[in-house]
Amino acid sequence: MAKNKWSFDLKENLLTTDIKDDYTAVQRKVLTLYPEDLAKLIAEERTEYRQQTITNIEEFVEEMIIRQVCQGNIVVTKAATYMPSIVGSFTAEGLVDPDVNKPQVNVAISDEFRKALADVSLEFSGRVLETGGAAILTVTDLNTKRTDGHVGRGHMIRIGGRKIRALKEDGSDGEITLYNSLDTPETVTELGVNDPSEIIFIFPNDLTEGTYRLEIETYFSNSSTLLKTPRTLVCPIELVVE
Repeated sequence: MAKNKWSFDLKENLLTTDIKDDYTAVQRKVLTLYPEDLAKLIAEERTEYRQQTITNIEEFVEEMIIRQVCQGNIVVTKAATYMPSIVGSFTAEGLVDPDVNKPQVNVAISDEFRKALADVSLEFSGRVLETGGAAILTVTDLNTKRTDGHVGRGHMIRIGGRKIRALKEDGSDGEITLYNSLDTPETVTELGVNDPSEIIFIFPNDLTEGTYRLEIETYFSNSSTLLKTPRTLVCPIELVVE
């Protein structure tokens, strides 16, 4: 039995409009972990190490990897190999065109990483995200003007997109759902603005720090006729509460 499981929804593949039954996977319950998060997990398993000590060592190692690769060296770690390379073509004179010839880094996961991936099973959630051209495109904290997903409790949040108006089956205003890292839902029913191109709401005051996935389930179809089955729109930008 696989140690790890990736649950996924299906989403219409908009790049293959000539093929009707073509979908791509959208992984559910995705966390973004930073060095301090990894350090906390390690400290919980290995109580003899302090979290701050682990974080400091992680930062030292990552800084050294960057420094060594920038010096032109190959760095091999347990997870990946970092290989410097140069892109762009040259003439026989070897003249460097800064607009064409640039340094880059190729990263290849290790054999141990590949073996670990082989022990991951995939599980379809049963949800098919029929978007019909609808999409969430932007998230803006209107209090701070940030558009990178960082939001504040009690702040006005604007969601921008196409055909995103949240409507229930009876045509009344719908709701927004926020899922935390444990996939626990928190619904927002008070929508200050609920239009096809934007939704504005107040971010809940009682949510804890962490990352959240925003979803909108709606019967809106951009016409007077509602959808027979709702479509679920998943925000591509992870919301972060600090």
